[in-house]
Amino acid sequence: MGLKDWLAGNVAGPQSYGEVMGRQAREGGSALANAVFLSYGKRPEKAHPIIFDTLYDMESTGLKSRYAPHAKLEVNALTVEEQQLLRNLSTSMISYAFLVNSNGALQNMRRDNTSKFRNGLGASLQNSMVSCGLFDNFEAAGDALLSYIRSMGSVSAILNTEKPASEDLLEHFIIRGVAASGATGQYGFVRSGVTGFDTIAVSLVEKTLVAIVGATKQYQW
Repeated sequence: MGLKDWLAGNVAGPQSYGEVMGRQAREGGSALANAVFLSYGKRPEKAHPIIFDTLYDMESTGLKSRYAPHAKLEVNALTVEEQQLLRNLSTSMISYAFLVNSNGALQNMRRDNTSKFRNGLGASLQNSMVSCGLFDNFEAAGDALLSYIRSMGSVSAILNTEKPASEDLLEHFIIRGVAASGATGQYGFVRSGVTGFDTIAVSLVEKTLVAIVGATKQYQW
C-alpha cells in the first residue's frame, strides 16, 4: 500500500484525503515549474512563447538556452525578470496540478465526495502556497489559483501524453504564466530530451491519477 493510500485510510474521508493531496500537488507543481524554467531559451525580439520538441529545434531558431543539460536551479543567481518568470510559472504549474487532482476526483468519485475532496484540496494547496513563500496570504493564493481556473476556456485536454504541452492545458498554463510575468523578449521551452520537462509532467499526472483511483476504489468514495 502506498503512502497516499495509507493516509487515505487513516483520515476522515475524502476531504482530509484532499488535504493530503493538496500538499502533494503544491510540491509536484513546483517541481514541474522548475523543470519548465530550466528548459527555457530567450531572444530579445518580443514574440509569442513557443514550446519546442528538442533543444536543437529551439536553438536553431535563434533562441539561446539559458541552462546547460543537467544544470541545477540556483534561485539566488536569477535576474529580477527570471525571478518573476519562475514565480509565475510556479503559480501556473501548481494551478495545473490542482486541476489534475480535481479532474481525477470528478472522473472517479461520487459527486458528493468529489466536492469534499476539492474543498480539502483547495484549502490545503493555498496554505502550502503561503507556507513555501509563493504568496503572502491565503486569499492572494486563492485569487491566483482561481484566475488560472477561469482562464481554461475551451481547453479540454488536461495532458497530451504523446506530446505534452501541445494543444492541452499544460501548454495553455505555461504560456499564460509567461504572459503574467511581464517578461520581455521571446521565450521558448523544450519539451523533450535531457533539458525537457515532458517526463516530469507525465509522471505528475500519472501518479496523481493512480493515487486517486486507488484510494477511491479501496474506500468506496
